[in-house]
Amino acid sequence: MSSEFSVIREEFNEELDAIRAVISAFADPQIASPKARVAAINSATLLLAATFEEFVREMARTYARCVVRGSETFEKIPGKIAATAWTRSMEALARLQIDIKEKGASREAIVTDARARFNVVYEFCRGDLTQDIYADLIHNENNMRPQEINRLFKVSDLGNVCLAICNKTPLLDLFVETEQGKTHGHLLDSLEDFFERRNQVAHSIAIMRSSGPDLILKDIELLSNFGWALCETLEAVAPKPTERPATAAAAIDGHPIIRG
Repeated sequence: MSSEFSVIREEFNEELDAIRAVISAFADPQIASPKARVAAINSATLLLAATFEEFVREMARTYARCVVRGSETFEKIPGKIAATAWTRSMEALARLQIDIKEKGASREAIVTDARARFNVVYEFCRGDLTQDIYADLIHNENNMRPQEINRLFKVSDLGNVCLAICNKTPLLDLFVETEQGKTHGHLLDSLEDFFERRNQVAHSIAIMRSSGPDLILKDIELLSNFGWALCETLEAVAPKPTERPATAAAAIDGHPIIRG
């Protein structure tokens, strides 16, 4: 039976296959002009980066859910989960734009949505661990470079995940290494290089140049193996669901208590 992590990885691989197909379709010079090939590869690079970022976010959200499900009470979850969920939710609410002069359904919808979003994190911090706080909890502002990847998992008290996955066969074989530390070094360099090229494409989209199909296919292989290694790692360390006391959802009365 597939785990939650393997289901996400399988969907990620399907999307990678779709990007490969786009590159293959434009690789033949008899089918596409040079400009069309460059545009296709540049577009594929941006799509690949966005697809990878969403994959990492989904894996981090799923891991956070596992950590919460594996905690008997609110007090036993990692302090950063509640603190980060509260802070991010308040920041999201603060960004909502409300025109006090506007009347009708539009303003009412915004206010109603704001109240619902507040109630989710409020009830969570009161002890209701069934609340879905994960969209705001796992969020990245920057490219999904190694430091950003690690940050998303540290919220759930998982350490250097980029190092942890480097003792798995998919990455050891990819970099033809036997040592975790050396594999980690290769992984950091490769991810940094990919996102540097992604940014060059994004900031110079009008310039008709690209990395070439061979390089982006290598990027896809890298990210696919990363996903495989991450899946194996999270399946091994994710806490199992635990039985909770009947009163756990209402364990805290009064105002939210934020720890961490």
